[in-house]
Amino acid sequence: MEKTFNAANLSEDLVKEIKVFEEALSSQADKDLVVIAYERDKKTE
Repeated sequence: MEKTFNAANLSEDLVKEIKVFEEALSSQADKDLVVIAYERDKKTE
């Protein structure tokens, strides 16, 4: 079964929190990581 994902529409505050998480994760992994937020289509779950 194929799952469908759409780019999540997030508030500016939530985007800032994700960027802080991304920076912390990158630091811990010693790699330049990118966190991407997708929203699952509830119809395909």
